[in-house]
Amino acid sequence: MSEDRATTPPSAGDGGCLPGGTTQPCPCQCGDVRWADAQAYCGDDVRLSAAFTGTCPDGPATVEVLNAAGAVIATINSTLRGGRVDATWVAKAPNAGWRTEQIRFRVQAAGLTCSSSNAFTFRQRPTTAWEKIDHDYPCTPARFAPVAELHDARLEANRVHYSLKLKTHGATFTPARQTNAKTLAENIWNNGFSSKKFHRSACRRGNTCDCAFDCCKAGYRLDVNFVPSGEHVDIQIVAAPAPPAATPASGTSRNGSLWYEPPLDEPSMYGHEVGHLLGQFDEYSGGANDPSGTQPAVSPVPNLMATPLDTTLLNRHYRRALTFLNSKTSGDSYVIIPP
Repeated sequence: MSEDRATTPPSAGDGGCLPGGTTQPCPCQCGDVRWADAQAYCGDDVRLSAAFTGTCPDGPATVEVLNAAGAVIATINSTLRGGRVDATWVAKAPNAGWRTEQIRFRVQAAGLTCSSSNAFTFRQRPTTAWEKIDHDYPCTPARFAPVAELHDARLEANRVHYSLKLKTHGATFTPARQTNAKTLAENIWNNGFSSKKFHRSACRRGNTCDCAFDCCKAGYRLDVNFVPSGEHVDIQIVAAPAPPAATPASGTSRNGSLWYEPPLDEPSMYGHEVGHLLGQFDEYSGGANDPSGTQPAVSPVPNLMATPLDTTLLNRHYRRALTFLNSKTSGDSYVIIPP
């Protein structure tokens, strides 16, 4: 004798559906939507995912990355497959306030819009306190004293910052003339980097990165000050001979620095001499040249370290600052762009 068996209805918790069954498909719903990488450096690949529950048809999906105000800053085309959307965003600062920005995203797929449950934030470069840089670089010919990199440096949130303190003795060097020397030297070195940036080597946008903000890039700043004490270098000021006698060239080293006042080739002289205290060699025949060849003994390109009255600076003239930056970033190296 046979028995009739009643079919147990779906429980209320199932919403009256049977996933994969033939009675009633479960409705497609948003599930776990989140950044898999909730923090990374600007320029890194950042993974995100969206899980869908129920019976969801495979098909196209659109991911919209949102700034804190909810505006779309990037759109990624993806696919919903097997109830899941996975995508990668190359992190890029949306504004100057990127350090505190909370980045979210939403996914549009299967007729649904699903928002992330967590926010992405940018990792920041380390910063450092001031430290003294004190290093000699042998030069040729051997009769010259070594080129000295001698200044203070620190890594700030948006730049490498140098501070050079000079003390003078000897002939009169008035406050107005000191201000003139300071302005000329600072303008040459700071303006010389204005079209350049230190850029993260690992940035996925490469050296043509169009990021407008400093998240994957860093700048440079030099301050030159004349001080009564606490100097890096003491410079003897010598009155220039009266015309028609020619003014000799000035010289700067750890010991025995001598500047003529007023100097020969004034528009470039202060920047050139300061360059020696930033670890730069001469690039003209007969000067204090670089035996390694990184700075050519005679540069084919006119520049501050090679040519009187020329204030051009090349990437190689900022290599010491790049070395300092890379020594502070735990292997997350930078290069100078444009190449």
